Amino acid sequence: MKQLLSIVLLSLLVVAGNLKVEAAGFTDVTEDHFAYEAVMWAEEYDIIDGYADGTFKPNATITEQQFAKLLANYYELETPYDELKKQTPSANWSDEYYNRLASYGVPLNGYFHNNIRATAIKRGVVAQAITHLAEGKRGLNESIQFLLDSYISTGQNEQYENRDLQKFFGVANNMTRAQVVTLLHRMDSRNFYTISEDAQNIHDNLSNASLNSRAINGQHQLDKTMQQVAPSNSAWEGTYTYYYKWGKGANEFNRRDAIISNVTSKTFNISLTASDGQQLGSVDGTATITSNTKAVMNRSENGNRCVLEFEQLKNALKIIEVDCSSERDEGTNFSGTLKKQ
Repeated sequence: MKQLLSIVLLSLLVVAGNLKVEAAGFTDVTEDHFAYEAVMWAEEYDIIDGYADGTFKPNATITEQQFAKLLANYYELETPYDELKKQTPSANWSDEYYNRLASYGVPLNGYFHNNIRATAIKRGVVAQAITHLAEGKRGLNESIQFLLDSYISTGQNEQYENRDLQKFFGVANNMTRAQVVTLLHRMDSRNFYTISEDAQNIHDNLSNASLNSRAINGQHQLDKTMQQVAPSNSAWEGTYTYYYKWGKGANEFNRRDAIISNVTSKTFNISLTASDGQQLGSVDGTATITSNTKAVMNRSENGNRCVLEFEQLKNALKIIEVDCSSERDEGTNFSGTLKKQ
């Protein structure tokens, strides 16, 4: 009997020795996986969820909206009072996270379009988004260098080390779910909890900029090689921008941004921002289409008088402000010709 019991116990030990320990709740992340500790940490602190079948899918490409959820949860970003007015008006599970990230001006592509949110996020975008919250507003190269210097990330292509920073980092490559969770875990281990002064100031919003305006500024902070443009379903619909730097000072510029969405045969929604140095304007409303190329708005969404005329040009939008002083600072206005992005 003792001999039989010994054989059974020995068999159990052998079997147990061949088993791979799984991260709590995820059947496809074993103890020998490089992201095992990071995944367990993220699950414990409710930063990430798995799939209904009990898997984590560590090697799956992560989408921008999945990354948005991780980043918003990691920093426990506050929810703003207003919501983004998107080009794709249908509700999306990621709306909450994009609203929170827009409030802090985080550089991302998918604020206004559900289809962009569902595309794979590039390493360069991840670098700028994380750095914005952890260190402050930075360009692509500065963001990469911050991640490398802080040992949050490493490069992917050794042959470009000390030769081409962006190719070394692999800015155009996609990221997996395991890779992104590992970045956040390293941030946690290095005590990167505090939101940068730049991001906090945008959230405090002393200039009273709309949520759409802060999201647009976040989009434009991305390096041009990292920016994505959503397809338009109509001649009116799209994002339009004008930018002119007339001096070397930080506030010596003129800028206009407009987003037209929810276009019907009679109306469209318009979100418009204007900035001239220290002055700022922001207005949302509904315009009435009066001809194939012209439209007019008489009131803002806030109920204030705001008369704006719109003319559709070739790949551009001409705006003439007739009267909209209640929606902007004195010294700026909404007039201008904006190029379609």
